[in-house]
Amino acid sequence: MNFIENVFVSGIDDINTVVYSLKRNIPVFNVYIILIDENSKSVILSSFEYFKNDEYKNMYAAGICSGKYNAYRTYSEIIKYALSKNWSLSDLGKNLIGEK
Repeated sequence: MNFIENVFVSGIDDINTVVYSLKRNIPVFNVYIILIDENSKSVILSSFEYFKNDEYKNMYAAGICSGKYNAYRTYSEIIKYALSKNWSLSDLGKNLIGEK
C-alpha cells in the first residue's frame, strides 16, 4: 500500500499498529481508507475491500479512519485543506502525492 507523506487520520488510537498491518496486506476491522490517484480520482473503502480488489493498488492512501462516518468527514477536511492552500480540486491528487 502506498501512502502520501502526511496521511490524514481520524478516530484511530494506535495508528502505528494500523499502518503496520496495512503495509503487510492485513485488513483491519472497521478501518476505512481514503484513496486518491494522480488524476484526482478518489474512493473511500474499507481495508477488507481494498485487499479484495486489485483495481486500487496504484492509488495512494490519503486518509485512514475508524468507521465510514469518520472517513467521509475526513475527506471533507482534505478538501478544505486543499482549498485553504488555493489548490485546484482537479489537481488535488498531484498536490497530495507530490508533497513527498
